[in-house]
Amino acid sequence: LLNIPEFSLFHLFRIRGLIHNQNYTNFFEKIYENYDVIKKFELRQITDVLKKINIIPNVEYTIALKFLTNDYYHDIYENEPYKLWTFFAENEFLIDEALGFAPLQITQFYNCIDKVCAIKILKLFPSIPVKYVAYLFELALGESKQLRYAAQDALKLLPNIHNQVEQALSSPKQEVRIVAANWLAELGKKSSIKALNAALKKEKRETVQAAILVALEKMGEDISQHLTQKKLLVDAQKGLKGKMPTDLNWFDFNLIPTLTWQNGKAVDPQIIQWWICLAVKLKDPANPLLIIYTRLLSNQSQQQLGIFILQSFINKDTRKATLEEAEAKANSEADIRLQQYIAVYKNYLHLYPHFNNITYEQVFDEIKKETLAAYVGSAIKAKGMLALITGIEGRVAVSLLRSFMKNHYKRRAQIEAMLESLANSDDPMIIQLLLSLARRYRMASIQEKARYLVESIAERLGWTTDELADRTISTAGLDDNGLLILDYGERTFTASLDEQFKWQLKNADGEKIKALPEARKNENPELVKEAKKQFSNSKKELNQLIKMQISRFYEAMCAQRQWRVEDWQKYLQPHPIVGRLIQRLVWLELDNNGQIVNSFRLTEDGSLITNQDNEILLDQNHFITVAHSALLSSDDITQWQMHLKDYKVNPLFEQFSALLPDMSKFKDDVIDERLGWLTDSFTLRGILKKLGYERDDIEYGGYFFGYHKYFSSLNIYINIEFSGSMLPEENIPVVLSNLSFSTKKGFEDKVIALDKLPKVLLAEGYANYMAVANACSGFDPNWKDKLL
Repeated sequence: LLNIPEFSLFHLFRIRGLIHNQNYTNFFEKIYENYDVIKKFELRQITDVLKKINIIPNVEYTIALKFLTNDYYHDIYENEPYKLWTFFAENEFLIDEALGFAPLQITQFYNCIDKVCAIKILKLFPSIPVKYVAYLFELALGESKQLRYAAQDALKLLPNIHNQVEQALSSPKQEVRIVAANWLAELGKKSSIKALNAALKKEKRETVQAAILVALEKMGEDISQHLTQKKLLVDAQKGLKGKMPTDLNWFDFNLIPTLTWQNGKAVDPQIIQWWICLAVKLKDPANPLLIIYTRLLSNQSQQQLGIFILQSFINKDTRKATLEEAEAKANSEADIRLQQYIAVYKNYLHLYPHFNNITYEQVFDEIKKETLAAYVGSAIKAKGMLALITGIEGRVAVSLLRSFMKNHYKRRAQIEAMLESLANSDDPMIIQLLLSLARRYRMASIQEKARYLVESIAERLGWTTDELADRTISTAGLDDNGLLILDYGERTFTASLDEQFKWQLKNADGEKIKALPEARKNENPELVKEAKKQFSNSKKELNQLIKMQISRFYEAMCAQRQWRVEDWQKYLQPHPIVGRLIQRLVWLELDNNGQIVNSFRLTEDGSLITNQDNEILLDQNHFITVAHSALLSSDDITQWQMHLKDYKVNPLFEQFSALLPDMSKFKDDVIDERLGWLTDSFTLRGILKKLGYERDDIEYGGYFFGYHKYFSSLNIYINIEFSGSMLPEENIPVVLSNLSFSTKKGFEDKVIALDKLPKVLLAEGYANYMAVANACSGFDPNWKDKLL
């Protein structure tokens, strides 16, 4: 029908009205999601048609709701904003009600109104209506971060807005002065430097002074006069006379290590003490001024301070009660709880039969176990101190953070604060950790945070996120020749990797040795200790690096990522570790139109050969991608399989087994080929976990119904659904349901059309689905009885 010239919005709306005649609340939403043709029209035109047809009430409110409750639809009009803003300009009462200028007329439509969305719509106007400007300025200096940033973003289009912001530097509220300084830094008007310097001279509050200094530094002003050792000491002595932050009552300043400046001179301990106090007051784990301060220290001192602060924070945040403390608490509370249990049992015999004959010893043990398992406090209110850890050695930071994330993964705010601080480091290990978290992590909020931080780092360096990933790969200490030199002073040893990526040690004569020897009497024990530590660190780093890179190349294959030939040969091929990993993959050379020119493999001697053993040269104007069976002919697939077997190449992962499904068999872009096949919940979980899937966190009454795998570079989830399992999980009979792909995890979200997916991703998802099906015992004719 949509292809018939005479078919109009009137016909479309009437048809949908007949289909959905029982429920008009989501009428507009369903049309908007299912028919792209509607997005070609202005909202005013759509409103006009709906009013003339007269099948839904309150047309303006119904349409506005979609744009005032979330900004999902705003991007549709990025290139033609007039199609959106003109509707709200003609129906200004909608903005009035959304921002609180007028009372809501139909409250049931507006229970989820988001002022940020209304502000974003105002930003699309050719000029913001005057009546909203003063209110937006108030929000732009307010406490709500979301509203503040949205309002500032809208107001930056106003001419000379910086003049008004400068006046806010004299506000009686220090929070407003801080926001004003930060806002001026974002506006970047050089003329504001004079106002900032004037405000700095008058300012008494250290936190506001810090904000102004950061603003001046961002605007290119030289702030070195405020960074002299003498000035820093005066500031510290003045600051320490004030009240100590209550959030630092637990911190032991006597444990601060002895530190030095870049010139080698010792740092007065008072300065570091004040930095810690100021950092906690600022409450910003990535505060630029504190980062500037730490870089005044020697590199070794930056590392020492970083590990001291991070360990102190973690130790405080993860402290649990000692056995003595737990027993003392149980001793003081057991009698009261016992009496409570007895009273509950008497009043509710049928509900609490297990309280019958309960003993004091049982209650005592219960309280003791509860106390031992619970955290004692938290360090999150002191997260600002993490701004001082940016100079930490990457290997140490990654090890501490991975351990924290494994054992305390529910402490989301703490993890995000540590990541935010470490993102200011240029250490390759830290960047690679952030990249791995951005690709896959169990908690969506942390994954999203890592993704944002990765994008910020890439923007700071002027690279794409893919280029960032390629150019910051650690070498685990290996030089360009693949050797790790371990210096004992009089003796030198080398470590390298064998074909299986296992470490092998050799002495100066080239003889293999099993382990590094102890120091001789005439050798410096500290130098020997450092060499052994270096080797130990490299081993740990290698394990992390290989796992991350294999995962990255697999995602690159599924996403069909393309490298420029120049970049592939510059950053991947010569790398002492990655250069060997890519030898275990088959690659494709593509021309500028994406057509395959060659399929090839990189050999140990650096040659590029085809499956016919012909050596080739790459065209520097072409691109490279990871090969896959979905992209090659059956003959090429067979020849590559034989080639790899003949040369005994152990692939990083399987490239030539997953095939594309016959899409003509499926409806609604959902693959249900094995719907109703029987297995058990633990078998299904085991297979999908091994394939990299995670359990859906969308629960219904204590049950979940699917697993997903996320590909960050595509923003696509592979969803595999089944009949459902309870939480906590027990091993129960379950049946396989279907496979779908979406931009959001969970089976209720709109799926992506199968023919719109990258071929490799579709083939791999289908292969995963069939891997579960192959573990099933067969079709269960009573499969519907398994549904929860």
